Amino acid sequence: MGRAISGSLLKMWEFLPDDIQDALLLAIEKNRNQERDDSLPSCPHCGDINTMDCSGIESISDATVGVCRVCGYLWCTECDASLMTGIDCGHWQICSACPDKRESGFCGMPPWECHRIKEWLRKNHPVV
Repeated sequence: MGRAISGSLLKMWEFLPDDIQDALLLAIEKNRNQERDDSLPSCPHCGDINTMDCSGIESISDATVGVCRVCGYLWCTECDASLMTGIDCGHWQICSACPDKRESGFCGMPPWECHRIKEWLRKNHPVV
């Protein structure tokens, strides 16, 4: 796997805690040839369709974190932001402070359609 990660992505991985790096590498190796879940998007970085969510990865257990089994890119599957320093996406802070949320804690707007999140992405996460 280490050979497949490009230089810029290797730098991205260096920011992740060691336990997250280890869990991701192990999961990618174990699931390299597993059938693809068609509900997952292709990798926003390299475009390959060989991606997986991190719901079954120990120490992550989060379906909103996507990882490319080819290039190692890590991203939020809800808003496509790259996850360069951890597995918590910054758009969650926007959602938690949203003035439009209901009693349930959600506003009902998908993250990829929210104008607040789109603005945050435009300012903080240029297209990969």
